[in-house]
Order: sequence, then C-alpha cells, then structure tokens
Amino acid sequence: MKIIYSIIFLILISCGKLNPQIQAEKNQTPKEVELDVENKYWDSICKEETKNAKKDIEKNKLTYFHYFGMVVQYRSNEEMNRLLSKYNIGIDSASYYCTVPGELQNCYAIKMRQEIDKRYGKNFIDSLRTIAEKQYVINNLNKVYSFEECDTISRYPNDKSYRDFFKSYEKDFWKFTEYPTDFEYRKNKDSYSSISAEFTLSKNGEVSNIDIEITFQNKKNYKYRSYFITKTKEFILKTKWIPAKSAGIVVSSKVPLTIFFK
Repeated sequence: MKIIYSIIFLILISCGKLNPQIQAEKNQTPKEVELDVENKYWDSICKEETKNAKKDIEKNKLTYFHYFGMVVQYRSNEEMNRLLSKYNIGIDSASYYCTVPGELQNCYAIKMRQEIDKRYGKNFIDSLRTIAEKQYVINNLNKVYSFEECDTISRYPNDKSYRDFFKSYEKDFWKFTEYPTDFEYRKNKDSYSSISAEFTLSKNGEVSNIDIEITFQNKKNYKYRSYFITKTKEFILKTKWIPAKSAGIVVSSKVPLTIFFK
C-alpha cells in the first residue's frame, strides 16, 4: 500500500509540472504567440515550395522570377524574358513582403535561382540584365528619361563626380545672381525658401520645357518672384549641360534643380 501511495504522490507532482516547451508557450504574450503561429505557417509553405522546386529541377524545368514589392524593380523585364527564353528558362513573378521573414518566403523562387546560378554561374543573371537594360534603351531611344533612370554621371560641366552635381550648379547660380538690396533673408529658425526648376535636356544638349516654381517663406519676398524666375531661366540656358546616359547610351532626360535662398 505504501508503494501505491508513493506512486500516486509522484504522479500528482509530475502532473503539476509543465513541460518546459509548454511552459514557455504559456509565458508568451499574445503578440508572441501570434508571431510564432505565423512563422510556423510560412515555414510549412517554404518546405512545400522547396520540395516542389526540387521535383521540377529533376525534370530539368527552370524558372526565373521577377520580384515585385519592397525590392529593386527593372524596366527591362520584357528584354530579359527574351534572353532567358534562349536558355529554355521559364518566367514567373513573385511578391516580396517586408512583414514576412525573408528566408521563409518565395522558397520555390529561391531554390530555382540557386539552381540557375549553379548551372550557368553566379554572374549569369547579372550579365543578362546588363544586356537587357541596354536593349531597353535601344528600343526606347526617343523616350525622355527621368533623372533617376539615368546613369550616375553629372549633367553639369566640369564636375568630377556625380555627387558634385548637387552642389556645383547652386554655387555657380549665386555667383551669377545677386540678391536685391532689400531682400529679407532667412532667420535661423525659419524654414528654407527655394527655387525648384526642371527642364528637358536633349541628346544633343539642347534645353527645352523649362518649368520653375519659387517658394518664399517670407511673403514680402514674392515681389522678386519674376526676377528670380528670369535669372534661373538665364542660368539654365547659358549653361552647357552634359547630356545624360542610360545603360551607357546617350539619351534625352529630365533635369531637376533645387536652389536654396539664404
């Protein structure tokens, strides 16, 4: 009987203790529990996608994915598709979500990219993309490209680097332009006043479609709006701007300028 009571006592004690994993889950906040469940969900999807990718690879079926969402997106996807078709590589698309762990999403696409790199080399896709980007520009030579679509070379003469562009023209503008005698300058805590200009720069270096907006925090300075617009136009037209390049090819482009008042 003493043995039976001892066994019962031990069972009761063990029942009162939780498994460490269960205890940890019990101590989780609702947010942590929700996150844990979500990760398990994506993990199961990832495993299934990886398994399917391996099956397709065994069948010699390769697929390249264009990504959309919080990632770099390319203008030359159609050109890229044509290049990939020469290697019998299929095309698909996938979205990238910043709220999902990167290693648990698009696992099929990741496995496929690993196999493509393995078969053709790690620089294979990048080299095709370079060719595709050039082909896109060749196919769109008459397009006026946005500033961001162009290569990082300065459009302003005598600049040594792309970074110089953002300060050189402003410095030279103020060498060219004088402040009116009673212009009211910005005080330390005031917001900046500025000139915002944009124009089209052709492949031949010709300027057109000049658009200028001026914002004065001090309303009294608006009487000089036409004066600064005229000086800005004169500065743009007298400057020998350098035509832009995109993928190394000379193109027409938009050129934005921002000039701050003192």
